[in-house]
Amino acid sequence: MSISDRIHNYYELKVVEVVNVLARPRGYTEDQLVDLACIALNHLPTRYFSHEVDIAFYMSAHEYEEINRRVNFAVTDAISFIESHRASS
Repeated sequence: MSISDRIHNYYELKVVEVVNVLARPRGYTEDQLVDLACIALNHLPTRYFSHEVDIAFYMSAHEYEEINRRVNFAVTDAISFIESHRASS
């Protein structure tokens, strides 16, 4: 197993969760959902981990809430971006 298979960005997991809740019901294609996730991730910092339990153990409740707030904002903003470009196409 390579090193790249063992490291993960916590924000990727959270963005996928929020995209599935907020964007999937809007009827986006899979490619559009991927683009939307990429747009959102480009506006977020990274937070890498090798074992998910490390994140749960070391993250404070405040950090967890802040990450959720940032992710929701980034995904909502990405949806707005895509919608505005759909309308102008």
